Amino acid sequence: MLLDALEAVAEPILVTMQPRPLSQDANDDMVLDVAINGRADAIVTNNIKHFRDAARPFRIRVLTPAELLLELRKKG
Repeated sequence: MLLDALEAVAEPILVTMQPRPLSQDANDDMVLDVAINGRADAIVTNNIKHFRDAARPFRIRVLTPAELLLELRKKG
């Protein structure tokens, strides 16, 4: 059910720019590629160690799920 709900609001992103390597973990670069090309405001992950420095030049915030929930509570 959760995946169905996410799929219903997901927007396909065409990856045209792949400025690699970005992360200390090459497997994370795919996520960064989509975030950069999709002009994401943030990446939500528990793996902030690899993402935070790599996302900084693109002004993409990196939040843990707990940080995102706290921010949403403050806005609500």
